[in-house]
Amino acid sequence: MTSESFSQTERLWEGGGVSLLSRCATTPGLYSVPQSLCNYSNNFNSAGSSGPQQHWLPATYNITAATIVAMMREVPTMYALDPSTPSSSPSSTPQSSSLPPTPLSSSSSMFVPDNETPNFNSVIIVGAGNFGAGTALALVQRGVQVTLLDTAAFPSPRAASHDINKIVRDDYPDLFYMRMMAKAMPMWRSSELYRSFYHETGMLRADPSNFAQESIAAYEKLKIENECEMLSVDEVRKRWNGFFATTNFDGLDKILYNPNVGFAEADKALAAVVQAGIDLGVEYVVEEMDTLAFGLEGQCTGVTLKSGHTMLADKVLMATGARTEPLLAQSAPKNKKLHSGDRVLATGAVSFYAKLHGETKAKFAPIPVLKNCLEQVKGEGMSILADGTIKFNCDMCFTNYQDFPATGERMSLPPSGPKYNTWTRSDFVDFFKQRAQMTYKGLYGDGIKNVEIESYRICWDASTPTHDFLITSHPHCEGLYVATGGSFHGWKFLPVIGDYIADMMQGTLDEDYTARWAWDKERRDGHSANPTYQVVGDLQDWIA
Repeated sequence: MTSESFSQTERLWEGGGVSLLSRCATTPGLYSVPQSLCNYSNNFNSAGSSGPQQHWLPATYNITAATIVAMMREVPTMYALDPSTPSSSPSSTPQSSSLPPTPLSSSSSMFVPDNETPNFNSVIIVGAGNFGAGTALALVQRGVQVTLLDTAAFPSPRAASHDINKIVRDDYPDLFYMRMMAKAMPMWRSSELYRSFYHETGMLRADPSNFAQESIAAYEKLKIENECEMLSVDEVRKRWNGFFATTNFDGLDKILYNPNVGFAEADKALAAVVQAGIDLGVEYVVEEMDTLAFGLEGQCTGVTLKSGHTMLADKVLMATGARTEPLLAQSAPKNKKLHSGDRVLATGAVSFYAKLHGETKAKFAPIPVLKNCLEQVKGEGMSILADGTIKFNCDMCFTNYQDFPATGERMSLPPSGPKYNTWTRSDFVDFFKQRAQMTYKGLYGDGIKNVEIESYRICWDASTPTHDFLITSHPHCEGLYVATGGSFHGWKFLPVIGDYIADMMQGTLDEDYTARWAWDKERRDGHSANPTYQVVGDLQDWIA
């Protein structure tokens, strides 16, 4: 399209009250198109069925200038998803005034990716949790036009990565993930983007397994400097103001102490990464995805929204966590090859917090993070925040099986309402309250006597059978990619995970990672990347 013809097109569009900005049909971009214009048939979802078929507009690069002009004459409600689009477009989140400006030099990893320029120009990323936000930042730094789509303003309260704080550690027996954290830890400590949210308080791990010995061996094998030591239970009880004097360490002789790790303020760090992407050109759109959009040959060309509009791009990344399987299934209910099946499972885990004041708060000030894996405790206690908040996690997870209307099958689904998704103060499931009390008392004993739990939350994540991530192209749908399966240990990789996902989308990800995170693994050797989070039941059993 020439500049002259584009000007004519733009003038036509302005007559409808919307300005078409500097994109043309020969430049792949993101356009939201009413379904009334999507008059191209598609058999991707037919699977031999009769009846009405879904119709989609093909990918942007197949649209001619004349087609765009005709569309604009017919319906004046199409709009480009662009930061300068008028208010009639889907709502975009403005730059947050509460966050400091992000320097252009900040990076989502500690290295400059040694990759060629991506062979695609535009991408829609569905989900603004840490996988989605990190990838948006990585891709915009590589020159890709990125739209980040989520149901809420950032940081999204429904994201598993939206939390008060989360553990940041690099002690993994698995060399695979320790190598990743060897890149992430320097970013947490020194990057302008991350360092203000990271607190290196140290961490204790009370674990009857061989985790400590295997992690120390992994440090040595990878030649990573560390100051880990095995402390006797008596020494732990005496140190840190004696706060662990009545902690339940029954059956243990030694406890791993790693002074070189800690925690990060999760919601603030996530918001900063999203903002960094916006500063570089990422467009953040607040809308709800309905289904994927498909082209003539079954390729993914974009997403349709609950509002009825369609967004188009060269590639689509589903960074949708626990909502991955229902979104894939409702996009093509009869095409089982598109569904994730047993590769990911929507699972919930319980967090809770309390607040300390006065002498108790002062005594708690130097306390490191504590993870206690004993059956009679099974939980994590974070170090204290400036306002006296201490947050906890119960080391367990559970499903939420319900009938899924789109397929007529049973599926574990994250609840849609806020009660089982966001922080709630009193009206909570009795089983979880009892479980929280067990963890609370087991972690700190008399140290928190008379300190009441103030609020609870269920965090929903996608768990895989091995607790490895699922970061892969979809083998049965060209243009579609998946980044999910955080399995309750993915958040700490925030500074680097985006580069791994971006490499996957470019086809340059190392073979080891490609194989481990594949859609179909060649083999499952029985390992677990996060063995402490096992399914213990189903939410419906406890709320019935």
